[in-house]
Amino acid sequence: MNKKWTASLIASVAVIGLTLWGGVALKQYVSGSIQEEPSYLVTGGLDADKQAFLSQLSMTREEALFDAQQKVIQIETPIGSIGSGFIYNNEGAIVTNAHVVANATEVTVITADSARYTGYVKGISETTDVALIQVDELAGREPMQLETEKEAQLLDQVLALGSPLGFQNTVTTGLIDGTNRSFVIEPFQYENIDQFTAAISPGNSGGPLLDANTMKVIGLNSAEEPDQNLGYSIPIADIVGIIDSWIAEPMEELPTFDQYADQPADAVTPTMEEQASYIAQYYLSSIEFGDYVTAYSLLSVSVQEEFTFAEFKDEFQNLLSISLKSSDAFVVSGDVEVRASVEKEELINNKPEKTLFNYRFLITEENGQYKIKRLESSEEE
Repeated sequence: MNKKWTASLIASVAVIGLTLWGGVALKQYVSGSIQEEPSYLVTGGLDADKQAFLSQLSMTREEALFDAQQKVIQIETPIGSIGSGFIYNNEGAIVTNAHVVANATEVTVITADSARYTGYVKGISETTDVALIQVDELAGREPMQLETEKEAQLLDQVLALGSPLGFQNTVTTGLIDGTNRSFVIEPFQYENIDQFTAAISPGNSGGPLLDANTMKVIGLNSAEEPDQNLGYSIPIADIVGIIDSWIAEPMEELPTFDQYADQPADAVTPTMEEQASYIAQYYLSSIEFGDYVTAYSLLSVSVQEEFTFAEFKDEFQNLLSISLKSSDAFVVSGDVEVRASVEKEELINNKPEKTLFNYRFLITEENGQYKIKRLESSEEE
């Protein structure tokens, strides 16, 4: 029996409760049967893999997920297509789907902190839905950890991660409910595919599928069946060989895909207000998870000149938690003001106390990135 399928091509997922859909969905008929953690000390003298493993053990599940989200990037092509990818190694290699970057030699990649870089397609398969992008500016960034030894099993808990911006870090949970699936969405052949129940959107295309227990990448999200809330992932172990071959020897000439020649550039582009809202939320999330380096980096140069990083970090020494309750954004003289209701739990006189605050972020564009130009807060009356 034939089923109608959608290859995940383009999407935008709004932050702070808003979901937007846009772009092109490639519709084909499929041929074939479709049937809290303990803490450990990290010591010196260990290789990089063991260091990363022990470092991950020291995190809670939520912290490990937040850490993984920082390694997921958004990809924009010259014709407006949007997809996802993830950091593959510490030399700036990004893995994504072939259909995300088909017919492109250069793309724009956007990291979780809204920084934009030019990426160059160094490898793309004509039969397997995988491609490699090189971004030299991302060299030195910590990559995702890969699970190449263990195959996914039925009922394994998984997390599907999507584009970090436009709109930020979609995460859906589910279970592996099928393995070794095979089908065709021209021109790609999907073999030994894992089927999972996480309700992904097209924005997850090219993003990683994580084992929910280890937070390691087990697959590359590649297709969906939206009517049944099913996603399909290429096992990472099946594609590391071709990825590594491109890293060692990039393709000199990239193939042309006729199926994508007339792909319209109608992806939904986030508004200034939506991007500013994302930055405000990302700032608060970074504070919540103790990532003060990232939070400080979201401040404009003029704000950073007012106090050092050490002084900034000291402001939160009594903070137990911080969370966004609601927000609204509007343009003010070319910048964007985000007004937010924020709940803070702080240790006051050795007792935890929760208080609601009104936050006012003034977000501006600085050197191609959205930055916090001014931040004010006052206790709600």
